[in-house]
Amino acid sequence: MTRAPLLRRGAALLTLLAGVLGAALLFASPASAHATVVSTSPADGSRLTTAPKSVSIVFDENVGLGTIGYLHVTDQTGRRVDARAAYHPGGDGSTVRDDLVSGLGDGTYTASFRVVSADSHPVAGTIAFVVGNGALVRGHASGPSGDSVTSGVFDAVRWVTYAGLALLGGGWLVLTVWPAGRDDRRARRLIWTGWGAAVVGAVLELLLQGAYAAGESVAHVVDWRLIDATLHSDYGQLHSARLVLLGVLAVVLARSLQADAWRSWRDPLAGALVVAAAVTISAGGHADTTSPSWLSIAIDVVHLSAMATWIGGLIMLGVAVLPRREPDELEAVVPVFSTVAFVSVVLLAGSGTYSAWRGIGSLDAILQTTYGLLVVAKIVLFLGIVAVANVSRQLVRTRAVAPDPAAPTAGAGRLRRAVAVEAVIGLVVLVLSAVLVNEPRGREALDASYRKAVSSSADLGGGHSVTVGVDPGVHGTVNVTITLNGTTATSVTAAATQNAKEIGPVPVKLTREGGDTYDGSVALPVAGKWEFDLVVTQSTFNATSVAVDVTLH
Repeated sequence: MTRAPLLRRGAALLTLLAGVLGAALLFASPASAHATVVSTSPADGSRLTTAPKSVSIVFDENVGLGTIGYLHVTDQTGRRVDARAAYHPGGDGSTVRDDLVSGLGDGTYTASFRVVSADSHPVAGTIAFVVGNGALVRGHASGPSGDSVTSGVFDAVRWVTYAGLALLGGGWLVLTVWPAGRDDRRARRLIWTGWGAAVVGAVLELLLQGAYAAGESVAHVVDWRLIDATLHSDYGQLHSARLVLLGVLAVVLARSLQADAWRSWRDPLAGALVVAAAVTISAGGHADTTSPSWLSIAIDVVHLSAMATWIGGLIMLGVAVLPRREPDELEAVVPVFSTVAFVSVVLLAGSGTYSAWRGIGSLDAILQTTYGLLVVAKIVLFLGIVAVANVSRQLVRTRAVAPDPAAPTAGAGRLRRAVAVEAVIGLVVLVLSAVLVNEPRGREALDASYRKAVSSSADLGGGHSVTVGVDPGVHGTVNVTITLNGTTATSVTAAATQNAKEIGPVPVKLTREGGDTYDGSVALPVAGKWEFDLVVTQSTFNATSVAVDVTLH
């Protein structure tokens, strides 16, 4: 086969994969992962006439408390006013409630919470409310929370886990078409290195999870209270199950890697145990929070298994098979590997497309979130591997495994270099995968950024100005804060209009919270630019009208 047709085939394959993945990014739908607050009672920033009996927070998915999570309320002096520990009312895992002591008086109260979302990531934040006539305050919207060093170490440990799974996955060559590999020191070393990395990764993830979820430093990884909390969570139980599976796998491999064990029943059992270990990874991550979870977990397992088969096979081929330069082995192994690698690429593209479709959500989420940019980088590297694999392997195939005994390994060196490039890029992709696990997915990250308060200002003349703040920055029921800068007023009135949708003017009922601040709430039903028409009355004969534009998502 000439070089031109090969290049055309490679270009066609890359175009197809890029088109499928690109379509997934453009037409993606929302997905959930890191838990976010849906509603609170009392509402954040609200004013009450009497103290509530309890504080409740509703999340968009089940969250954990255990010994790490909490919800507690303090008054303006910092005194705790909880009547009992926080709990899930009626067994509803998506709601956390904190009962308050009776007889609370006027003042400012702050509810602080820390929970662990279903995908094992911590989420923290505060809500605030006022009883009586005090100044209104607001809390801090929930978001991922943790020690940055602990989080970084966790990313590195996840890479160790993925690398271990990949090296174990490369054992399929030894257990199927390359029986001589059972006696090859390099092949055996790769498989056992993978097993060791998978075990070390699972143990370190267990130790780190408690400190990560509690927002503590790496020094707290040996805190038994945190370890115990992890072991009693779904995350801890999945990791415990993985360690048991890896223990059984060690026993099976010890026998399967012996020369006389060729084509034993233990070989498929070893493969099944590796896939089962992949299930424990998928069930403890983003896939478990994407409905329907059974489908998302199954597709994620396919993705992990295809990754391990391809990248692990590449490493086994480059490190153990090709250096031997045995014509019979090359002729038996390389064509089979090429076929299996192609199938793995198809499975990776399909499962990756599904993950992108469910995880990113929109074009904006690609460009404006860390998760979206990491996914794009992963896709680019993936397409790079496909390009190297398609062109180089097709060019070398007829030479590396040529039937001509005079030059049976003429292209083996070139193939080995190509395989090395593929493997290195693959390991970089695993780094991105490890980081992605720790990132809020595109849609949720974008939603969180959209919910941040927005504001805009206008000139009142005489060096004075007025600022309109809207919280949250999304359409719906919002809190409006109007702040006068450099002046005071006897009254301020406001009305909001959406000219594009011909809505309004909608009056905003304002309450004076201080000499220069007015606060109120209003329902603004659509996204887009809202014009707030203000009348600032400074005296009987002096009033200024001004329009302030604020854009809501």
